[in-house]
Amino acid sequence: MNDNYETLPAPTGTFQKWEAVGDVVQGRIGSFGLDTGSDFDGNPCPELVVETEAGNVIITAGTANLKKQFTANAARLIAGHGVRVEFSGTYPTKQGTPGKSFTVGVTPKPIAPITVELADDEAPF
Repeated sequence: MNDNYETLPAPTGTFQKWEAVGDVVQGRIGSFGLDTGSDFDGNPCPELVVETEAGNVIITAGTANLKKQFTANAARLIAGHGVRVEFSGTYPTKQGTPGKSFTVGVTPKPIAPITVELADDEAPF
């Protein structure tokens, strides 16, 4: 076995909780992977890291609707492009619990990096 593997850094940021219809994450795609996240059962699932003015937001696609959209549109979820993910509603599932619906939009071209303005009294680190 070859031991020439480079350990990749894990994404840092806050994991997004979708609590209310209308919750939105909007910013610049930092990274995307089809199997870099973990769903509720610990299985691999798509993961999107979004750079926002408040810092990185990590979206794991453990829900069926979001997983389907991320998988179907993987070629368009390109680092550097703008992205908007919205919790747009709920629907009934076979299990009798509500499923969550999402609307995902991406910009056709890359956007400028997100910069965070620090207050005069804030240290940069």
